[in-house]
Amino acid sequence: MLASSSISRPRSSVAIRGLLCALLIVVSGAELYAQSRSYAIHRRGMLNETVYNTGELGRTYDQGDAGVTKGIPSFEWPAGSGTVIDSKEYIGQENSFGGGMHIAASRSDTVARLYAYCGAVSALPVVGVYSFPLGIQRTENYPVLANGDLNPAYNPNEAEEIIVSKWATPLGITVTRTSRAWSSPDYDDFIIFEYELENNGDKDGNAATPNTPDTLTDVLVSFAYGFAPGKIGYERKFNRWNSNDYQNNDLYARFDRRRWLNYAMDRDGKPELNPQYFADWSQTGKNGGGLLSPMAVGFMPLYYDTLHLAHKGETQVVVASADTVRVWDGNGHLKQPFLNRLETSLISEAKLRAYLDITQTRKNLPYTSTTIFGPDWLGRGSFNVRQSVYFGVGRILVFGPYNFKPGEKIRFTIAEVAGYGAARLAETQAGLVDEGGSCGQNCGESASANAFNPVPNWWQPITYGLTPATFGSDYLTRFQLPQYVNSDVVTIREAADRAIQAYTNQPLMDYDSTQYWPEQSPDHGVYAIPAAVPAPSITIDNTDRAENRLSWGPQVESFKAPQLQAPLSYYSVCKSNSPIGPWTRLDSISKADVRYFSNGKYTYLDSDTRVGQSYYYSVVSVDASGKSSGRTNITLHQTQIGGLATLEEVYVVPNPFVVRTTFTDASGIGGGMNNKIGFYNLPKSCTIRILSYSGQLIETLHHDTGLYSTEYFQVTRNNQIMASGVYFYVVETPDGKRSHGKFVIIH
Repeated sequence: MLASSSISRPRSSVAIRGLLCALLIVVSGAELYAQSRSYAIHRRGMLNETVYNTGELGRTYDQGDAGVTKGIPSFEWPAGSGTVIDSKEYIGQENSFGGGMHIAASRSDTVARLYAYCGAVSALPVVGVYSFPLGIQRTENYPVLANGDLNPAYNPNEAEEIIVSKWATPLGITVTRTSRAWSSPDYDDFIIFEYELENNGDKDGNAATPNTPDTLTDVLVSFAYGFAPGKIGYERKFNRWNSNDYQNNDLYARFDRRRWLNYAMDRDGKPELNPQYFADWSQTGKNGGGLLSPMAVGFMPLYYDTLHLAHKGETQVVVASADTVRVWDGNGHLKQPFLNRLETSLISEAKLRAYLDITQTRKNLPYTSTTIFGPDWLGRGSFNVRQSVYFGVGRILVFGPYNFKPGEKIRFTIAEVAGYGAARLAETQAGLVDEGGSCGQNCGESASANAFNPVPNWWQPITYGLTPATFGSDYLTRFQLPQYVNSDVVTIREAADRAIQAYTNQPLMDYDSTQYWPEQSPDHGVYAIPAAVPAPSITIDNTDRAENRLSWGPQVESFKAPQLQAPLSYYSVCKSNSPIGPWTRLDSISKADVRYFSNGKYTYLDSDTRVGQSYYYSVVSVDASGKSSGRTNITLHQTQIGGLATLEEVYVVPNPFVVRTTFTDASGIGGGMNNKIGFYNLPKSCTIRILSYSGQLIETLHHDTGLYSTEYFQVTRNNQIMASGVYFYVVETPDGKRSHGKFVIIH
């Protein structure tokens, strides 16, 4: 959703999270980074994710204590959800403690079993131990270039945003992960990750070291996440984002077997505790509405390899005698998944070594009851429903065992998916159930008799279980969906169905009544999703009267693609105080509208502005069928007017400055902690010196932007917050003219 705006492109970043991350500059087109732990960020859709070339997804895995670094999202949905409330900054609706993959294998030249933990493992270094980064490449495939022209290299059969990350492992397996994202409102709630594992013998990522490939046996491949949906909701309730607050409490794990969808959701969506805020946010949609953790988040396999699975007799896998007739399919392969495991927020090396040790009994035994689980799932790795709330955070999905010869490749495809809850009201009322959502070992519910439970919704709460608990909410009966739910795709199930459609290029289906089988899908995505007219590239500047002027060209009106559904009907010009809304439509502008179109360009003037105030703007394309483009051109703009030609009286606003005033920008960007003052009526170039009452120099500001004002964050040159008191300022131009005054700070 945010990929083409001034705030949405991944910025150059230097992050230290255990080890020094390399400086990564991401721009339109394709750029390659190699030999260091680096990352790129998916910002194209409503689901934002950080992708590392060490296998990690989102962030280094822990139980929540480390938080999330600002600007480095960890399964953020909705995108752009950071905000400031009561002078406290909330990074955003991050939904994951981190993700990644694990690989275990046996090799003839090594007695011990070999492991590689490429993310999603607690308290272990990854880079240089289990993962050796080889490179990361990000490619923009958006139909519109930054200058507004149509992109001649646009490929309609590819994603709009593609990140290829690659790393080697000590097993001699090199992993290439290609992840894809889109901005179309029907397809912007998921990211698809295609994994290719190659047995090339590269054990250290060093080109100078000879590769020594060997046949690998009993290879297990695990994909893992820690889900913690609704970071802001938990922070508002508990003042932190930590597994101790919701594991074994409000967070429930579920498995939708029709879609192979592992997901998590909060029991009641965490309503905002402040009644005044709840009423305001619910009515207006501010901060995403009054339900602060409504998201259901999860992951699902879209494809897994079956060609290289070990045959019966070619593996050391331990199978109980009673299960022998159940666990082998007609080809003599072990039925998949090997393991579908819920875990605590602590996914430790000790646990993983046991789970991925082929000679031990599987932690989750296979399904054994045809009556309860059906013949198609008999013998497959079961879901430990009794830990639905006790182990509500961790997910481990394992495939194998594989026998893997030198030079061979095996492939997997995983989708990250998010939605506003898990079901519609009608679906719950029709008896929709899935595995999990049980109080299980906390209340003595059976893993078989209580395996399936009703799926809650946000229209009408339900009660079930041996220890009756209320799930869901009547929130959507009383209030509207927030605007970041930008299409008819609402729930995580609906988003999952779109992910399947995008990957397989098959007709859209509702898999509540039809079983999806990943092994029957293609091993590569067949991407040809329906196309909408893209949003134009916009520019914003100011008039001399401090109006905000939006401009764009008509190039998108010529957009063509085989999957284009309908031609452009009009542009919708929108304004907001937040990138997640609520958005106010300023006007609808038809093609070549004489009110706004002149000399080959559209121009819209917003006169409802205030100097120094920041607003988000976007221009959305709407086609003849009523379908909208994504908001790919969201731009944050601060209203300004040009600087004065000569020095006149300078003003400080607000004055007095009372800490916690509302003089701040719309998003909190640049501090956002209600701690900035503005100097106004400035010449185009000058120096501002701030002094204490006793004459001590506090700070020197150099203003050379050509604008009318500048901001100051009341921090001294020694990086200390200014105390209450009277302060003086002196403004001096390059030709020696001066203006002076005073302002007051009150804490």
